[in-house]
Amino acid sequence: MGKSFWIVLIIAFVVINETLVDWVLAIFVGDYGVAEGFARVTRFLTIDSLLFAAAFRAIPYGALLLVGLTTSLKRSVPGKLALWLALLAIAAIHFCGYWGMQHSLYTTAHTSSTSALALIFVPIHAAWIGALTGGAVFVLTKLGVRLFKR
Repeated sequence: MGKSFWIVLIIAFVVINETLVDWVLAIFVGDYGVAEGFARVTRFLTIDSLLFAAAFRAIPYGALLLVGLTTSLKRSVPGKLALWLALLAIAAIHFCGYWGMQHSLYTTAHTSSTSALALIFVPIHAAWIGALTGGAVFVLTKLGVRLFKR
């Protein structure tokens, strides 16, 4: 597997986080400008809060990294496809989960007192959804290859 997968995995881990999603929400839902949205999103941002959230985000990305490095998936087309789509699923779950967690901050909807728990549970859900996605893609691709070879 080329370096591009590992680079995209690291970029997704670093970039797709609750702060970026909050900024996107501020711009597109909250009608803030780019600079005003950035100022609003980062007003309470600290290194400690970034590292705290990153520790939970590392669960699915780290699991995918270990699976990619320690298995033979990276040597076959079905395996590569499974890894890429698992990464896509993990990134999408993070983005959508953080979007749902913070969307009510920019609307008239009520914000739940427990919405911050999404920082913990979104990565946990991303891990099992990514694993199911990768597994399903691998099995279906293997079956498809066998059927078309006949």
